[in-house]
Formats: sequence, structure tokens, C-alpha cells
Amino acid sequence: MIRLVVLAPGVPVHAAAIAWCDDYRGRINRLAQFERKKVRPVRRTRAGPDPQACRRESAALVQAIEPGAFVVVLDVGGISIDCDQLCGKLQKTGQIAGRTIWFVLGGPDGFDQTVRARANEAWSLSPLTLPHELAEVVLMEQLYRALTRLHGLPYHR
Repeated sequence: MIRLVVLAPGVPVHAAAIAWCDDYRGRINRLAQFERKKVRPVRRTRAGPDPQACRRESAALVQAIEPGAFVVVLDVGGISIDCDQLCGKLQKTGQIAGRTIWFVLGGPDGFDQTVRARANEAWSLSPLTLPHELAEVVLMEQLYRALTRLHGLPYHR
């Protein structure tokens, strides 16, 4: 069975994001081993991007990743993949290679090069910049959609 881990700073706080993530977590758990891990979010200044906070949060993200894990960072600069490619990557990496796939989301300031350096791949969920809570919902929906295809279930139609 595929093992998937979503790693992000903190947890969703918006009521809609919480509801969607909880719903998809339950759906995904019926098709794969799924876990949501968090690192402690770093306090930020209100004056715009905070490079020091980003650096500290990035270090915590890298430290939380299990050794030997296949790591995908979700980054606007990553490659765009479609549903067919996602299914293929889950099947190849998770089912065939038997590796845990970690999906890493950044906080409000994203993440730095240490996270990108640890990643096996960088994917973009959209050319648009998404709030990190919405990015998590989109990621979970796409994972669920791909898993239903791999299991021959009708959701993806």
C-alpha cells in the first residue's frame, strides 16, 4: 500500500480548509497510508517577507523528513504535472519502489534552497500563487483523485 505524508508548517486554521482537509484525509486513508505532519510555524514580522523566518522554518521541514523518503516540494517554480502523470508517479514511486512519498508545503514565505536541495522533485499545483492552506486542499484532492484511478474507482470521471 502506498504511504503518503504531507508536511507543512502548522495546521490549517480556516474553517473551510479544515473541513476539506479532514474530508480528504478520511477518503485517502481508505486507499493509502496517509499522514499529515507539521513543524512549528515560525513567528514572522508583519513588514512583508521574512527571510530569517523562512530559513528557520525550512530547516525544521528538512529535519522532519524521514531518511530515504522520496520528497516532492510544492513550489510555483516546480514542474506542472497532469492527473495521468501524477498517477504514474504515485504508482512508480509508491507502489513499485515501495517508498514513502513526502509532499512538502511551505509557509507564507515559502521555503529556501535547503528544502529544494532535499527534494527529489519540485511540482507546481498551479502557475498562480495559492495561499498555503488552499494549496494543501488542492494537493489532497489531487492525491485522492489519483488514488481512485489507481484503484479503479469512478471518482475521477
